[in-house]
Amino acid sequence: MSEENLKKINDVISYYFDTNASVDWIPVKAIMPALIEAGLFTKDIKKGLPIRKVLRKLDAASTLAKIPRVHAERRSDSVYWYFVRAGKRYTPKEVISSISKKEQNILNVQNSDEFYLVNLCDELLEQKASRKHTFDTLVGNLHKRGKGRTKLPLDAYYGDLKLVIEFSREDEVFEELDSKQQARMIQIQRYNQLKKKAILNKELRLMEIKYASFECDETNKLIRNAENDKLVLRDMLKDFLKN
Repeated sequence: MSEENLKKINDVISYYFDTNASVDWIPVKAIMPALIEAGLFTKDIKKGLPIRKVLRKLDAASTLAKIPRVHAERRSDSVYWYFVRAGKRYTPKEVISSISKKEQNILNVQNSDEFYLVNLCDELLEQKASRKHTFDTLVGNLHKRGKGRTKLPLDAYYGDLKLVIEFSREDEVFEELDSKQQARMIQIQRYNQLKKKAILNKELRLMEIKYASFECDETNKLIRNAENDKLVLRDMLKDFLKN
């Protein structure tokens, strides 16, 4: 980007803070409408991608100082860009995790109610489930570009027992959901029917377990009383237990 356009970017940033006295810092995407109005970009893409591309190029060339009010929040797996008022400092609203998104996702899965219950099932059945198991013939809708389909994962599959376990929460009231949530629920219901059909075709047994069968807190998360939870599961799995 030319020096003239970099100056225009700095002018837009200065004007923003001059006219928004209560704001000390903003994510760069917030200023995109003003940058477009100034003729620096024709349109916004992916919530600030055009200006982020400019900042990335300056960063790669070690010339970020050409936009003095930019702040790069560097995390383990990405960079988050902000503009900061002169004389002020960017202060994150939350503590920045020292682990990557991939590592955090793994932790989230391992701390989930589903992971906890499958662990208990493994213990009772004396087998390790294949978690998020997929079959080549069990797939979802076509992708947006009309090519390829994503395999639909099953929560827990015990091949030796020919058993599939699926966990679910209580159904929400359809009428209380917005249009996007309703569309998502319809898709989930369709996928559940596809799963049932595929499981039947493979002559497997499906066991659907609702989280509400266990003690839950006010947010519908399991309280996780392992002994009581195993009693509930033992009754559900009695046909598959060795003793």
